[in-house]
Amino acid sequence: MSTDTKNMGKSFQLSRRDLLRHGANAAMFAAVASQVDFAKPAFANEQKLTGPLNVLAWAGYDDPELMKGFTELTGIELNVKEAESNGAQLSLVQAGTVKFDVINPDAVWTSKFAEAGLTLPIDTAQLSSLDETIPMFRNRPETMFDNQVYAIPTRFGVNGFVYWPDKISAEAASDCELAWDAGLKNRVEIIDWPELYLWMAGQWLGMKNPETATGDDLQKILDKMIAFRPNMHALQSDMGTVKTDLANREAWMVWGSSSDNVRTTARLAGANVDLVIPKQGGAMWMETLQIVRGTEHLASALAYVNYMTSAKAMKQMAWGADKFAVTNAKVKDLLTADQVKALGLDMMEEWVSNCGMSQAPVDDMAWADAWQTFKTA
Repeated sequence: MSTDTKNMGKSFQLSRRDLLRHGANAAMFAAVASQVDFAKPAFANEQKLTGPLNVLAWAGYDDPELMKGFTELTGIELNVKEAESNGAQLSLVQAGTVKFDVINPDAVWTSKFAEAGLTLPIDTAQLSSLDETIPMFRNRPETMFDNQVYAIPTRFGVNGFVYWPDKISAEAASDCELAWDAGLKNRVEIIDWPELYLWMAGQWLGMKNPETATGDDLQKILDKMIAFRPNMHALQSDMGTVKTDLANREAWMVWGSSSDNVRTTARLAGANVDLVIPKQGGAMWMETLQIVRGTEHLASALAYVNYMTSAKAMKQMAWGADKFAVTNAKVKDLLTADQVKALGLDMMEEWVSNCGMSQAPVDDMAWADAWQTFKTA
C-alpha cells in the first residue's frame, strides 16, 4: 500500500466529533435544499442560509422564544421591527431605508404589495410546514396575485362583540345595532383600527363590498360611526388597555379589537365574558408572511416562513405571551384541552362561518380622512 493510499485511508477515519459535525452539515444542507429550488434563476445564488434577516412584523413576532428557536435551528440571527399598521409596512418597504427581507401584512393587503412590485411569489412546494395548514387557509384568494401565491397565512381571528353577560343579554348581543343602543352610553370600547370599523359599519348598512365605498356611500358609513360616538368609552391605541377596561368593567362591551383574543385574555384573567358574532355578520382578519423582492437572503427568508408556520412555532404564537388562533392544524394536538377551550378553538369554526374577511379599502386616502373626521367629531 502506498503512502498516498495510507493517507487516504486515514482521512476517512472519522472521530465521533467529526461524524457529528459532518452530520450536522449534511442536515443543514438538506434543510436548505428542501427550501430552495436551485434550478430556478431566482434561487441561483442562494446555496446557503445567510443573514441576519430583517423582519417587519406585528407585535408578537419578536417573542424571544420564537426568535431563539429560529436562530438555534438555522444559525441565522433575526432583527424584528414591530409594524404599526399595514399602510406603515407598505411605506417602510417602499422607502427602502431598511432592507427588510420578510414582512407581515394582513392577507387583504397582498395585492397592494404585489402590484407595487414589492414582494415575490412563493413556491409553496418549498414549504413543508404548509402540509399542516388548516384546509380553509390554503390558497385563499386574499393570498394570491396574478394566479400566484404571494402570502402565507399565520395568525387569524374574528371580530364581533365581547361583553359582560350580567350587563348585556345574549339576545341583545346578537344584533349589531347593540353598539348604538342608548343604554350603553360610554360603555363600549374600540381600538384605533380604521379599516375594520369602517368596513364593518358598511357591512351592517347592507353594502355588499364596503371596501369600495367612496363619496356618498363612505359618508353613510362615516355618519353611522359618528352616531356611535356617545357609546364609545374610549378609542384606544393598544389592545392591552382595551382588555384592562373590559376586565375592570369600565367597559361593558368591546367591539372588534380582535374579539377572540380579547375574550381569551379576559377569561384567563378571571373575567367571565362572552363573545358573539352578530347575526348581520362579523369580520375576520388574517396575517401573512411575505418575502420582499430584492432580498439578499432569499433562502433564509424561505426558511423563516417555513419555521414560523411549523406546529412548534405556531404553538408558541398561540400560547406564548400573546394568545392568538393560528393556521397550523397540528397546534391543537400540542395544546391541552383547557388551552384549546381558552383560545376558543372549539368555537372558531362557528365564529368564522359567520364572518366575512374584512377587506382593505380601495381608496386609502378617503378612508383615512373619514376616520380622522370620526376621531375628531
